[in-house]
Amino acid sequence: MVMRGTYKLSLLLLVVAVTAALPPSIVAFTPRDAAAIQYRIDKEWAVIWIKDDASIDLLYNITITYESSALGYLTLGLPARGFTIVSVKNLLGTSLSYDDVSSGSVYAVEVYFGHPMSPGDRDTVLLVATVPNMCFPDEMNPGYVGMQFMPTYFDAWTTDLRVAIVPPAGVTADTIKTSETAFFTTVDGDFAVYWERSNLAPNTKVTFGVSVPEEYVTLPSPGPSIWFYLAPLFIIGAVVVVIIAIRRRRMAYEKPKVMIEALGPRRGLTSVEAAVVVGVPPVKVLTMILFGLLLKGLVVIEEVAPLVKVRQMDAVTPDEKAPRQRYYEIDFLRVIEPDGSLNEQRLARQRLARTYLSLRDNVDRKMRGYARADTVNYYKAIVDKAWTQVTRAATPQLQASAIEENIQWLLVDENYGDKFKTAFPPGLMILPRPSWFWYWYGPAFPRGAATPTPTARPTPSPGDVQPLPVQEFADRVVSGLERATNHIVKDVENFANRLIPSSRSTQSSEPVRGRSSCVCACAHCACACACVSCACACAGGGAR
Repeated sequence: MVMRGTYKLSLLLLVVAVTAALPPSIVAFTPRDAAAIQYRIDKEWAVIWIKDDASIDLLYNITITYESSALGYLTLGLPARGFTIVSVKNLLGTSLSYDDVSSGSVYAVEVYFGHPMSPGDRDTVLLVATVPNMCFPDEMNPGYVGMQFMPTYFDAWTTDLRVAIVPPAGVTADTIKTSETAFFTTVDGDFAVYWERSNLAPNTKVTFGVSVPEEYVTLPSPGPSIWFYLAPLFIIGAVVVVIIAIRRRRMAYEKPKVMIEALGPRRGLTSVEAAVVVGVPPVKVLTMILFGLLLKGLVVIEEVAPLVKVRQMDAVTPDEKAPRQRYYEIDFLRVIEPDGSLNEQRLARQRLARTYLSLRDNVDRKMRGYARADTVNYYKAIVDKAWTQVTRAATPQLQASAIEENIQWLLVDENYGDKFKTAFPPGLMILPRPSWFWYWYGPAFPRGAATPTPTARPTPSPGDVQPLPVQEFADRVVSGLERATNHIVKDVENFANRLIPSSRSTQSSEPVRGRSSCVCACAHCACACACVSCACACAGGGAR
């Protein structure tokens, strides 16, 4: 009897010990209802305002559609401890009840919609919170302070994720750094950086970071050193002090570090992908894709005014080797209408927008782990080398060959127009080639005419081409490139705004500090120049 009782006691102690050793996130955060339900997140929009005391204001605008019956609860993760919930409401402005379900290292609230949900029911939560101590020194960028945010993730599909981060007043596009390529936009008139993702699989975690000059954020005091508290223990004895010091070191709180291990520049990108990294505007990137298709002989230009019209070339014969098509070139070919036009409505809302966004997302994936600033400098060096090869060619024929081989890289240069007009020595003669669309389809300037004619010149046969002065050649090249870029879409600004769908004003009503809950984007693409990594993470959400 004694042995059996001792065995039971030992077993009980073992269970208690194992349970105590489990991570807090495993034993502390369990859904109240284990039964799985079906739902989807139609939108998850987040706006973060970084305040000068290193805290943030956070707004979540989340819409959920239930696909099975449920009790009507939605769990939202918060990024760090110490948060304060300011308000939780629905779109009608009705306050919703909620519980703080944080435990251990998991920080979250569970919102109740006020009634059970049936299949097809849909509702929106507008949650406003403040979170302290979210900024830390950026060790990859001395003199900067960084903050990284991981939106709450769900065990269901998320259709539309948008994140906007508003830095402290005074931070500009020239001084802010981001963890990956972002868009510059405004939130109620304040400068912001913006990201979006679509159709995220269940439990997909994404992070977005910014870094700002340290003068805009005052970091909290780190407090007394741990050795201040350990000093009295030295009188106990050397052995005891060593043991306690080791244990306290293991338990000591280490200030989060904002940094990332970078692999240097990302090599192996195409000129089009490099253009995205460097920050070339989206419409010009699409022009580069078109030129690549022209150089490969996959399309020909039928018209350039009022809009570009192209014709796909017939498939190659079995004896010919088909040119390799890049993924973004395949996407571009799919948007060509039967009449050769790139229909602007279809193009902006569907396929060509996807062409650019897919390209951008692929570039972002390729850049993970690499230093963006080093990558930008690496490809700018390639562009400089391309200019050197073009300008140092000794004969008109070699000059023409160098231009044809490097034209895609020359377009990556944001100042290609000025350089075409100034990079060549005076008196040089250049022999244009019949295949140069970007030359022959520039506006024609008859000698003595003050303005260009509205139609493009016909492409000549090889025997009709004569050398011409370099300055005249440069003017025609620049005019042709600008003409093509301006005529790919009818309204460049409108197209750029459609690249990222604007939010509907009817879906936002709860302000943070008097600000809108919309998360909108504009078309000003920002090339990120630094990497920061997270100082905290966000808990996953769920529904029941």
